[in-house]
Amino acid sequence: MMRTSLPPLLAILASAALLGGCRDADERSFHDGAAEREAFEKRYNREVLQKLEGEREALEEGLAGELGDKERQEKRDELDRVLRRLERPAFFERLEESDLPADLEWVTNLDDPDIGSPDAIKGGTLHGALPGFSFPRSIRAVGKEANNSFRSYHLDDVEMALTGIHPNTRNIIPALADRWAVAADGQSVYFHIDDEARWSDGREVTSGDFLMTMYIYLSDYLTPAFYRNYYGEQYWGIASYGPDHLCVRLAFPKPIAPYFASIAPFQEHFYREFGPDFEERYNWRVRPTTGAYVIREEDVVKGRSISQTRVEDWWARDRKYYRNRFNPDRIEYKLIQDENKMFQMFLLGDIDLIRVGEAKRWYEDLEHENVFDGYIERAEFYNVYPRPSYGLYFNLTRPGLDDRDVRIGLQHATNWEKVIEVEFRGDMERLNLLNDGYAGVSDPSLRTRPFSVGKAREAFARAGFDREGPDGILRNAAGERLSFELNYSKGPVNDRIVSKLKEEARRAGVEYRLDGMDGSASFQKNLKKEHEVTFMGWGTGQAMIPDFYQQFHSKEAYQEDGKTVRPMTNNISVFADQEVDPILERNRNARSMEEVIETSRELERIFHERAVWVPAFKSTSYRVAYWRWVGWPEDFNVMMSDLPTMQHVHWIDVERKKETLEAMRRGEAFEEQNLVFDQFREE
Repeated sequence: MMRTSLPPLLAILASAALLGGCRDADERSFHDGAAEREAFEKRYNREVLQKLEGEREALEEGLAGELGDKERQEKRDELDRVLRRLERPAFFERLEESDLPADLEWVTNLDDPDIGSPDAIKGGTLHGALPGFSFPRSIRAVGKEANNSFRSYHLDDVEMALTGIHPNTRNIIPALADRWAVAADGQSVYFHIDDEARWSDGREVTSGDFLMTMYIYLSDYLTPAFYRNYYGEQYWGIASYGPDHLCVRLAFPKPIAPYFASIAPFQEHFYREFGPDFEERYNWRVRPTTGAYVIREEDVVKGRSISQTRVEDWWARDRKYYRNRFNPDRIEYKLIQDENKMFQMFLLGDIDLIRVGEAKRWYEDLEHENVFDGYIERAEFYNVYPRPSYGLYFNLTRPGLDDRDVRIGLQHATNWEKVIEVEFRGDMERLNLLNDGYAGVSDPSLRTRPFSVGKAREAFARAGFDREGPDGILRNAAGERLSFELNYSKGPVNDRIVSKLKEEARRAGVEYRLDGMDGSASFQKNLKKEHEVTFMGWGTGQAMIPDFYQQFHSKEAYQEDGKTVRPMTNNISVFADQEVDPILERNRNARSMEEVIETSRELERIFHERAVWVPAFKSTSYRVAYWRWVGWPEDFNVMMSDLPTMQHVHWIDVERKKETLEAMRRGEAFEEQNLVFDQFREE
């Protein structure tokens, strides 16, 4: 699932409100969901079979009629696919280890380099701040408002799935599974769960935990429809083969099939109360983890802080790829709702490190005696990573924004070049693509429309806005002003960015009415499709292949009637085109990297031609300031890292902290450190 990208450079000011109103889990009577789960699996299997039989009948009937050659071949291919699935129609299967295919070729990968440094030190506490300057509304792994700015910190960057991605080589590496096998069909992937894999509460990780994941994802008890749609459409089923083996069946053969089939488990014991009130019952319930850090009950202080504690005797602590990572004993995230206050707390040593996205902060504010004396160090690291798609997103259902010429005009009227020059002092680059940073996939030749007052006014005139009012804003023959509400997450940096955009847009005769909101409220407004234009960015984590589907497919835009806007999906543009849908489907269901590249580039050209958004900026590096007791590998970090702490290769040197604090008391200085790591810099 895509998640919003809320990096420090786009300061987001949010309140800690909406913490009340939920009954705590311990106030609720115990609900045993085992029988309901069993009934759901049987019912779901029956419904899948009935649907497949109906599709077969319809396809066979269609093939008996008059068809053109192309349509006939398409129906034959679809019928072949339905017949193949009918050979094994059940989505949920519980089998024995003896039922495993005998011809599987099991593979693993222990040949890639270690991740992190062998010099890493275990122990200490890392002090940080909650992202987005707001307190999360939930610590659930899934469901309503789980996709918040804290999600990656407690879930994506910590929890383990069946396999992982090596952040320097991009190869598949073991995680909860120590070996895997791809069947001859290219879409059935078998896994063996590591014999030592354990939850933080000591229970073994079993195949049943992964069946629980699929049960939860497919349930109607989750508010977001994404899970039901994605896992129901992109997977053919999941099977346990005893407690130690499982098979995940993809709906289509995939390149890098073990990557797509890799899912994270939901512990059967913890989620045994899953039911109609799941999102309230589990909203603040701390869950066991397979990863290195767990949130304990006492670690959540609502409205103030959330902490993570390293799991004692973590099962993977000595495993290759994990032994040099997840080093601090504890990570504390405090709620700091003011960016300047956070920076002052950092300078005082109350926060150990900050990512610095604001140019003024980097070039001016860090010209500080603690930097000159070597107590605080600075580093810039060039990464290779899917770039967050920052920009202005249009709601295509709103008057004016349903006109392509108006949208083209807005692209030319939005002066991101000025923002990059003034706010970022030229350190950012203009973004051109929705999905930039996918090595070998992203199209380097495509260029977005540049700022141009003349071209903007030409486009607006084609749309009928060809006369200027007394306030300088263009009007059409009906007297309607060229004016749009611009929603954004309010904060010092964002305030300056959108104010500059508004000022520059007036030169082209268009008005942006600024609508700054709390970050969470802004995101919810977008998901409900209540915005006109919004400034935001999407991030996709360590995705290997772009996914355009959830942002642009018609199913994510409208309800089944094709008229009612579907809320709470990632298609915030409400883009719907029956001719583009098949290309989106081909892209998501691509069977080869060649098809991924072809369809991805075709889609980028389509969305450029349709002018569905205004690409903003990107950075090919990140900057971090940190106290010298924060340790890093010799090459600082890994290639696929979007935040300095994302892959957890850092550590806290408690002795060096004592040395630093003592030197500060004595007035002794260290050598100033301004470091640049460009080993992964792309030309």
